[in-house]
Formats: sequence, structure tokens, C-alpha cells
Amino acid sequence: MFFEFRFWHFLLNQRELTDRMGVSEMKGFRWRIAGLFISAAVLYALMDMWGIGTRRLTPIAVSGAEETFALRRILSLAAAILWSVIYTAFHVYVVAFILHKLTNAEYRKIVVLQLFVAAILLLEKAVVFAIFLMSGAAAPVSPLSFGPLASTFMTYPALIYFINQLSVGTALVVAYQFRFIRQLLPEAGRRLLWILLGFQVLMALAVSLYGVIPAEQLFTELFGGGGTVE
Repeated sequence: MFFEFRFWHFLLNQRELTDRMGVSEMKGFRWRIAGLFISAAVLYALMDMWGIGTRRLTPIAVSGAEETFALRRILSLAAAILWSVIYTAFHVYVVAFILHKLTNAEYRKIVVLQLFVAAILLLEKAVVFAIFLMSGAAAPVSPLSFGPLASTFMTYPALIYFINQLSVGTALVVAYQFRFIRQLLPEAGRRLLWILLGFQVLMALAVSLYGVIPAEQLFTELFGGGGTVE
């Protein structure tokens, strides 16, 4: 027996989805996965074209090297799209595998859960992008997190980036994951909640440490940099 996977319907009807997955096979799930990757690519491309994450290109633009700037903009756009694929694949498949190992829930069903989780995270990014568009300026911290508050009285970038990861989207993700997995594993209790919270904290810590690592400077020191644009 088969049933049609409808994203918006099952987003708010977890019980119905988990019950159907227990007795039937899904149709249309791969198309929803493809739609998620396409949506992520479009969002990241729009953010890159607007200028988010392209601060390093400013000196090239000011220098007047039009051909170099155009090439770097194309490479930046390609990198943004590639990163959107990596980001989405990580949350859908890698995180699903980790949660499968931590909770013993069926991997195939956790992948379905992570489709919704990735969509929630992308929706949060879209909302933040819309806020930046309306304000006419971007910021290194999300207005939907505690990052802006932390930046007013903290001086350690790693700590600010860490707190910045504790956002509305993170809270929604933990709540959604807990409810979904509880329906798959009714015997799971507070231990499951602590696992999900701990995993999010580790993720936030990893992202915050990556945010303060001078990757470009380290690469240049290790392998040597090219000539400067004059």
C-alpha cells in the first residue's frame, strides 16, 4: 500500500505520518527532497547576490579590477550554491544517521523527520534574509537569536557566535524532533530530550569555533597566497 507524501499536510500532522509510515510506503518523497535542495540553492544564491558573506570582495570592487571582481562574484555564487547542497545534505542525511545511532530509531524514518527540520532551518534563514532586506543592512548575528543581545555586553566572538546559534529555529527543531521521535519510540522519555539538547549544543559549539577560525589566513600561511590586487 502506498500513500502520497504531502509536505505541508504532514508538517503539522506528525502522528498521521508516523502511523502511515508504519504500514505503507511513501510516494513523492524524493521529489520533496529535490524541492528542498532547489529551494536551499535559490535562497543561498539570493543571499550571495545581495551581498551576504561577500565582504572579502569589497577591496576588489574598490580597486576597480572589474574582470577580477566579476570572476570572484561568479565563484562566490557557485560556492554559495555548493554550500547550500552540503548544508542541506548534512542536515537531512548526516544528522539523521547520528540521531539513528543515538536513539535507535529507524534511519529511513529519521530522514523524513530531517526533511522537515532542514525546511524549518531554511525558513528561518529566509526570514532573517527578509529582515536584512527590509533594513537595508546585514549583520553577523541573527535577529531571531540571542546573538544581538549577547553582542551588547560580551567581547568574545566565539561566545557570541555560540549564543547566536540558540535561536527560534533551534527551539522549534528540538521540539519537532522530540515529538516526532517520541511517536516512533513511545518508551523514550527525558533521556531523548537531553540527547537532542546536547546534540544542538555540540552543533552550536562547532559552528561558533568555525566562525572564529581565520581559515583564509591559515590557508595562505600554509600554501602561500597569490599576488594582491592593485
